[in-house]
Amino acid sequence: MTRILKSTFLAGFLLISASLMSKDRDFSLSFGNATAKTVNFEVLNAQNISLVIYNETYGEVFSEKLGTENSVSKSYNLEDLASGTYFLVAESEQKIEKFKIKINSDNTLEIEKTPFAEINKPEYTISGNMVKLHLSGLKTDADITVTDLSENVYYSATKKAQDGDINLTFDLGLRTADKYIITVEEGGNVFNKIIALN
Repeated sequence: MTRILKSTFLAGFLLISASLMSKDRDFSLSFGNATAKTVNFEVLNAQNISLVIYNETYGEVFSEKLGTENSVSKSYNLEDLASGTYFLVAESEQKIEKFKIKINSDNTLEIEKTPFAEINKPEYTISGNMVKLHLSGLKTDADITVTDLSENVYYSATKKAQDGDINLTFDLGLRTADKYIITVEEGGNVFNKIIALN
């Protein structure tokens, strides 16, 4: 009985540790004070983060890729932009955060410091022909399909999240194809992942 309890505590500890490590590698973005038409913010865990500013018609105004820094302070001067609503999008391998920035007609800035959209990307674990798909933070169902490059469909289903998560395992044998595409569509967002089997 004691051995079972120890095993249960160890398994629980490992799951919590893995969850915390996953959160630690996610970036976080926090805004400082805006001065005139300059946006000031800091990105923690900034490795390989893409930053993009779009206008209301989703035309790209500015983009930048951050490198290997742990912490980065950025200032964007939006002086040349017309009044209107803009979106700052920060994207890593794990997630996407979208923030709203409004430039008023009197050249003042209003920044919503909490993201209006936070999207967790699908996570994949590949071992041989076995592919595990993990989705977290879901608020709606997700449509998931598996095809090959010739568009043959091997799996297609709408899955309901349990406590915000979906976990699926696919056995992708080399007998049918050497490359597969897993498509996840959720809340208007579409993610495609090409799985190449050796």
